[in-house]
Amino acid sequence: MSIENGLFMDKEAYDQLKSKLEKELFIFQWLTTLEKTVRDFPKAEFKQFQSKLTLELQELLKSDHGPPVRRLLGNAFVAVYSVGDTYSMYDTITVCLDLIKGKADNTTMLGCIEILGHLYEKLGRSAGGVFPDALQALVKSIKSSDASIRKSSIYSMEQMIIGLETSASYGYKDLSKAFRSSMTDKSVNVKCKAAQGLRALTLFYNVACTSDLDSNIAMCLKVLEGANYDCRIATAQLIGTLLSKALQFKPPEGSKVKSYSTDEVFTFLSMSFLHGSISILKTSGVDLGKSVTPREVRVGITEAYTFFFKEMNNPWVVNNLNYIVSHLLDLLSNSKATPSHVEAVYSRKCISFVMDSLINSLLGEASQLEIAKILIIAVHKQMENLNKSDSSLSDAQSSQHIISTALYQLSSVVLRLGTASMTLITDHIPVAQGKSIMFTETVFEVLLHPSPAARLTAAWCLRCTASAVPAQLTALVDICTDKLEKLKTSPEALFGFSHSLAALIGCVGGCPLGMPHSRSRQVMVIAEDMLRTSSQNTRLSLPRTQCGWLLLGALMTLGSPVVKSNLSRLMLIWKNAFPRSTKELESETERGDLFTWQVTLEGYSGALMSMFSFLVHCQDLCSEDILRRLAGISEVAVNVLSHLPTIIKQHGAQLKAATAMVRLRLYSCLLKIPPKQYDGAFANLLRQLVSELVLNDQTCTMTSLLRKQCHRGDSIILGIWLKDNDHQTVEEQLQPNSAAGSGAVEHDSSCVFMEKDSSNWPLPLGVMVVDSAVRLFGKVFPSLGDKHKLQLLSHFNDTIKNAKGSRQLAVQVNIFTAYLAALKYTSENKMKLGNQDVISQANQLAEVALTNPDPILRCAAGEALGRMAQVIGDPKFISTMAQKAFESLKSSRDAHSRTGNCLALGCLHRYVGSMGSGQHFKNSVAVLHALARDTVTQVQVWALHGLSLIADTGGPMFRGYVTSTLDLVGELLLTESLDKVEVHQCLGNLLTALITSLGPDLQMESKSIAHGRNVCLVGCAAMQIHPDPLVQCTAIQCLQQLHLFAPRHVNMKALVVYLCNSLFSKHLLLRRECIACLRQLAQRHPHELADHHVKEDRYLASVVMEMLDLEQDAILCDHIREAVSAILGAVGAENPRKWLSLCKGVLSLAANSDGLSKQTDMAKEDEEEGDEASFGEVSTAVKNTMAPRWTTKLFAIQCVKQLMIACKDVPHHVDLQKARQKLKADPSGSCLVFLLSDLVRATFIASTSYSDQLRREGLSALQMIIHVFCGTLDPDYDNHALLEQYQAQVGAALRPAFEDDTPPDVTSMACQVCNAWISSGVSRDASDLKRIQQLLVSSLQNLQTSTHELIISRYNESTSTLLRLSVLQAWAEVYVRAHELNKQDSAEEALDLLSTVEAHESYLSELWMSAIRDHALLALPPSFATQLPPNGGTFYCADTIDSSRPHYRRTWPSILHAAAMWLNKHPFRKEMDKITDMTNEDRLFLSIGVAIEALCAPSSTHTNQTICICLEAFTELISSPWSQAKIAYNHSTCVEYVNVLHRIVLTRSNAQIHIHALKCLLLLQECRRNTGEGSDDRLEPGNSFLFANLEMAMCVLLRRFPEISPTDHPKTPISSYASTGEPLTAIKELIRLSIDVIVGLVSLPTDQFYVEVPEAAFLLLTGLFSACAVNPSEEEKEEQVKTSDFVLHGTPSMGHKFFSVVPHISQGLCSVIKNMEIKDSNDRRWLTCITTTLVTLLQTLDQKSEQAHLESYVSTLTVLICSAPPQASNVQIVYDKVSALFSKMLDGDMNSQLTSLRAFKTLIMSCDPVIRTRYIRSVSEAFFEVFFAYQKKGTGEDLTLIKEIISIQRILLTYCLPNTHIHMISLIVPVLISMLGTGAAHALCLAEITYLTQTYPAEVRNMFSEQPHLQQRLATAIRTSAAKAQAQTTQTRLASSPISTAPKIALKMDFSNFK
Repeated sequence: MSIENGLFMDKEAYDQLKSKLEKELFIFQWLTTLEKTVRDFPKAEFKQFQSKLTLELQELLKSDHGPPVRRLLGNAFVAVYSVGDTYSMYDTITVCLDLIKGKADNTTMLGCIEILGHLYEKLGRSAGGVFPDALQALVKSIKSSDASIRKSSIYSMEQMIIGLETSASYGYKDLSKAFRSSMTDKSVNVKCKAAQGLRALTLFYNVACTSDLDSNIAMCLKVLEGANYDCRIATAQLIGTLLSKALQFKPPEGSKVKSYSTDEVFTFLSMSFLHGSISILKTSGVDLGKSVTPREVRVGITEAYTFFFKEMNNPWVVNNLNYIVSHLLDLLSNSKATPSHVEAVYSRKCISFVMDSLINSLLGEASQLEIAKILIIAVHKQMENLNKSDSSLSDAQSSQHIISTALYQLSSVVLRLGTASMTLITDHIPVAQGKSIMFTETVFEVLLHPSPAARLTAAWCLRCTASAVPAQLTALVDICTDKLEKLKTSPEALFGFSHSLAALIGCVGGCPLGMPHSRSRQVMVIAEDMLRTSSQNTRLSLPRTQCGWLLLGALMTLGSPVVKSNLSRLMLIWKNAFPRSTKELESETERGDLFTWQVTLEGYSGALMSMFSFLVHCQDLCSEDILRRLAGISEVAVNVLSHLPTIIKQHGAQLKAATAMVRLRLYSCLLKIPPKQYDGAFANLLRQLVSELVLNDQTCTMTSLLRKQCHRGDSIILGIWLKDNDHQTVEEQLQPNSAAGSGAVEHDSSCVFMEKDSSNWPLPLGVMVVDSAVRLFGKVFPSLGDKHKLQLLSHFNDTIKNAKGSRQLAVQVNIFTAYLAALKYTSENKMKLGNQDVISQANQLAEVALTNPDPILRCAAGEALGRMAQVIGDPKFISTMAQKAFESLKSSRDAHSRTGNCLALGCLHRYVGSMGSGQHFKNSVAVLHALARDTVTQVQVWALHGLSLIADTGGPMFRGYVTSTLDLVGELLLTESLDKVEVHQCLGNLLTALITSLGPDLQMESKSIAHGRNVCLVGCAAMQIHPDPLVQCTAIQCLQQLHLFAPRHVNMKALVVYLCNSLFSKHLLLRRECIACLRQLAQRHPHELADHHVKEDRYLASVVMEMLDLEQDAILCDHIREAVSAILGAVGAENPRKWLSLCKGVLSLAANSDGLSKQTDMAKEDEEEGDEASFGEVSTAVKNTMAPRWTTKLFAIQCVKQLMIACKDVPHHVDLQKARQKLKADPSGSCLVFLLSDLVRATFIASTSYSDQLRREGLSALQMIIHVFCGTLDPDYDNHALLEQYQAQVGAALRPAFEDDTPPDVTSMACQVCNAWISSGVSRDASDLKRIQQLLVSSLQNLQTSTHELIISRYNESTSTLLRLSVLQAWAEVYVRAHELNKQDSAEEALDLLSTVEAHESYLSELWMSAIRDHALLALPPSFATQLPPNGGTFYCADTIDSSRPHYRRTWPSILHAAAMWLNKHPFRKEMDKITDMTNEDRLFLSIGVAIEALCAPSSTHTNQTICICLEAFTELISSPWSQAKIAYNHSTCVEYVNVLHRIVLTRSNAQIHIHALKCLLLLQECRRNTGEGSDDRLEPGNSFLFANLEMAMCVLLRRFPEISPTDHPKTPISSYASTGEPLTAIKELIRLSIDVIVGLVSLPTDQFYVEVPEAAFLLLTGLFSACAVNPSEEEKEEQVKTSDFVLHGTPSMGHKFFSVVPHISQGLCSVIKNMEIKDSNDRRWLTCITTTLVTLLQTLDQKSEQAHLESYVSTLTVLICSAPPQASNVQIVYDKVSALFSKMLDGDMNSQLTSLRAFKTLIMSCDPVIRTRYIRSVSEAFFEVFFAYQKKGTGEDLTLIKEIISIQRILLTYCLPNTHIHMISLIVPVLISMLGTGAAHALCLAEITYLTQTYPAEVRNMFSEQPHLQQRLATAIRTSAAKAQAQTTQTRLASSPISTAPKIALKMDFSNFK
């Protein structure tokens, strides 16, 4: 396509399109590409096409198009006039104005209005000339009857303001009037846009925030009444902007324009919040006390507060914190804010929401500390005023809300700050001059407040304090227990301190350091004492009863370690809390007064509450028997319920709350017990449950569970915005049919220890009772018989019919929620609904609700029908339901009926699938297709939702409807009004389902698939430009699906740009969806995201990490971390500089700006300029005045660790020399080793932070740095590690961790770092290393009893276990390292370490053995629990066994290794028995047992490193002669040890593990050999030591060389790990060790099978030999040079790499023969065995003649023949084949000849004379042929070969008969003479001739006499040699003598001193 065609629409192609959808798609795609084409077009060339293109666009303007096309058309006009000339823009504007004034059709008018807005927004100043006309036209259009036109006109006016700014000043007044008049419009959407327009105008039009401020605020308050969410947010933003501009506006001098002070602005807000009106500001004497602010107005003003603070920016807020907090809290002191309890709760939530927004988005951690102090002072002032003598009850009532809100907010701040709030807790807070207060004292003072709400909030605040600063937990608990003892006569004190104590106990599970177990026992005593003494004092009976049960319930949260020992006592307490019989219950009912029954009911509810807590937190103790006993107690409680109405009638309504609490507790308990346990109480229970559901008390209490019972996918038709926005906390107050937002701590005091989050605080009591009744009914109903089910359903139907008004809705909601819960339970447990009558009644119940006006009931009815179809599973029932829906949809025109039936059809398909509903599948799709085009928006939404359910579950059956449904979606997306947001959302969901249905087929190129894909892409693009954020979220979901199935058709770059731009949206749901999509893309395309810039030239990772400080949504933050981690893990190693820059920037910014850290000046150094530029962090540091939070810093240091993990296996990142080479090759690259200083700096900052979590993570990162870079040498300094220069920083980072006030978990981590540094060998200088050693030595004080007692007085006993075991582990690893260095001859370094350890060796060894014993005890199975010491072990407490086990599992391997080394070093001397209570045998078998237990564990239990340590420890333990003697005498034990080692070899693929296992096996053999045990061994599987050894050796060899298997199985690796790589050196070592094991077996003492064992050894060794002695092919030779030192298991062709082990195999074969000869040299069986071995080798050679390495074979055969007895080797077949082999090799190349000559020489020198004679006769001919070949050559270049030939000749002469010497000499001497004078061989031949002449003179003379020419030649050669020697000697003498250089003519004058 040409450029020109790219600009203009292809009208020919357009005219060929038939359907309207295709044409609309064509135009949409053209306009989509047009904007980019125009902007990329050369500006000069574009002008010639501009006029034509403008006319074409204007023609489109006059056509009928949908909103997406109109929006793209506006973008196109903007692009045209931005690139080209603007002269024709006036023509376009005139055309638009003419169409608007001419009152064209609505679609055309909307298009013109939108295009005007686009033009003025982007090019406003260029079109300012026609602004008055355009404004007047728009002002007139807002009077249109069409709301869409009014809304578009308002929005265009807003765009005019944005584009023209001050240029539109002469139209501000008209604009203001237009906006203000539109804010009274009937349409909510118009109001919303008007508010947004007026807000934009306020930025430039000061009159709006000065003279018109009062009227504007009043108008906004009216708009808030009845506004929806979007309108409320827009109005709140307008109020915030108006007030912020009013406060910031400074009128010029002399101006009469009014300015507003801070007090006046806040008065506007407070009056609006309290009265819903500002009219009180203008009136006097008017009583407004009876007016109540509408809830919508209060919520809107709450949101206006947040927007106001954001507009005022961070510095102003920080400077006015005191004023802001005082103002907000003072609102709660006004009775207008708290007219009732529920309204008071809502008001408190509103104020808390404002403070939360303030703190989260505008305050850094330093400012958060400041606001916490302000809140504490506010609480103190309230308590101070309350304690005055003239205070009244009203003062207490008004102060409770202030105190509750302040303490709640204080707890939130403390939780956010974490351990950074330690200073807030410990420091004095100044209140007035010379007066200060303490945090804890003030909170404890509130515990005596008269209001329960204030006391409970104070208890919650203490819990949050303990959770944030775990070190304070025990101290706070001690204060509470002391106060309870001192103030036990005060009801308020009992209530307050008991609840605070319960709250503190409830947070123990979330505190890593825990609480001392003795405190739980103390609390148990207090609780029992309260219950026992509750009847002694009437005034204290009620608080003691309540508090006693509360403390018991709180203790249950500590779990089984605390409860188990007290369970029998608890069961008795619970049983005694209720009447023992019905008779006793009836007698109690008849007596007692009001107070007695209050105490009794409180006891009932308290007992049930503690039972419920037990059932929740101690599930491991809930055995069948315990549940049965608890069910019995519950049945008694059910009987009590039947008598409660009588009690209320007798004593009045004051008992209603108490009885409701009893019902709530009982229902909660029964929910945790299986229904079959209390089926005897069903009658009374159901009667009570039905009463709760049908509201027999004549209230209108409605359950809050209906929305939760509905399917999550149906939220789109119920209002998805509710739960996914930043204002959920206050917006949920406005939800109908829900009590959400009314949760408060005073509704149920047990929440202070039961709930972990304040968001789950209990709802009002009545709602909670109904909720629990609904849940219990859902669990009990499926267990009933059909008769009772029928009765209940009939009763429900009758009750709904008879109920009237609002009560009918409440009853119906309660019943339907319970019924849905029952259906869900029935489905999950595969139960049946009932008979036909039951089904009929249930169906009637659902059908009635299906047409209910309430949408949530209709939704629930559809859900019920779907679940009924699933439970019943009858196709007939499904068809009947579907047919009824069809008929209802055809006959009924009621929107409620049609929507309900649409959803019913969808739910039927959702729960039974397409196959279960296949009969009516076609009709369902057709009906919903038709209804999707309905004119009623509500019907459209429900029909589209139902259709999406069918598409989602339709599977293959829906494929035939995909095309038509896609056309429907495309048509509606391009034509429906943008105001129908719900329709577009449902269309997006339907499109997602369709994309899923098509799946991978979307990649196909068929016509139908291409059309469908085109519709999908256009639909996504249309939703992307939709203004509603929820629709945009749906577009992102669709694009995610498209990217999954058809990635090449998704524009990745455009998608990422869109996602990054949407990250700054004000809507939480959109931000969350963008991050979720980025997370998916990060896993598939990390490189594209890593290099993407968002804004201000900043990388994406930098921007999203900054979001962590601002976002509060947990899901969003988790997705951010996952996305960054995915990108970092994939691309971090490619450019570590920029990633480290990002992380270091986060940490250093925190250090420089928050004022809370302990870092030294090192952390405050300036960042390197190159690093700053990487991620654009400089701009961030300037603009972001709020420092990163500690949680963000924590993630940053985690990213640093991940970066090191990504880089540690890349050589140039950890090796400085290779890094420098890499830098030379690629100067733009970066290596991690160059950034080592930055790594150390980052970890130093984290390690010395104010946050304990950050300190732990920083120390962990420092440990990783040591592990990664400890082996990196500094090439500039020999034998010096690169890390050595940072030892001062490491010491400085570690030193604070060993201070007294440091938490034990931090000190534990620091000990590991010390150990890593010392063991790494980085520091060579003893004085430098001493600093770290001193820190480690100082840690030994933690092992002392006094330190232990101090720790367990503050923290849980398991914390002391953690610390002490960490110290022992650190010392153990240092001890092991010292001995390893000693073995490696690193004498100096080893002595330094040994000197440090040996000073404490005896003390540590005792503790090591104690720790091993503890671990052994804790590793016992649960069945041996009774054998554990009742008082615990050396390092653990009996009460904290479960929490101590993880610490032992982490540390025991290192401790065991060190203990084994120490025992080997001090080999079990007798005096060792006196050190501890363990004998030497105890130590030995305890240590071995622990090691063997770990080796026997499943492979997933321990790591390879742990297994290696265990094997090394086992090796150390059995190396001592004493231990060998103890082990060897027990045959079965030795066999079991070998079996364990064999199992390790089978289950582990690690080569090092196999090496250690074989070393252990060799030691076990040594044990048996040295002690002489095992002579009676039998080769029986499972009982034979010999057999087990052979089995293990074969396993090791077969894993690497499967071809040596003696069986006929396929020659493949037997292990599942065969595909993993192993180092070649490790395999060679394994082969050597395996050979040693096999050879060692032959030498073991045995009375039987002394032949069978060698036979097996020969079999394995010969097989191994044949596998290794092979020749590589030419290709393998080339590959061998290129590849690294790694091989694959089980690769036969790799045998040539093991040449080096062939001699070892040969040696092994010889050793086997020698060992056999020692035993019995005359046994024919073993002679046959040797012969068979020789024959086997020869046969293998024949089979592998081409691959076999002949040199190896001939050498090995020679050695074996020489070693074997003559009877075994003197066999004809052996003789023939060996002779042939020698002949063959002597005919080969020089290497073969040399090898064969050496072998032949060995053979004739070492073997039996008979055998020697035979081989001399057979091989001599070939030998002399080689000898004569050199005579023919006439050269003597191969000296080595000639030497071997000469030596063999001498040997042959010695073996010849004297009469044959003449013949031998006649053969030898001529050849030697022929080689004289031929170079280097001359001397050898001459020397040999001389030797022969001297040894055999007569024979030589005879030869010379017969051949005189030889003598002449010899003489000539000798003379020639002598002459050459003489000449060389002369030349050498001349060269060595100095040559005189003195001048021949001497000078008479000396010039030597001339200068």
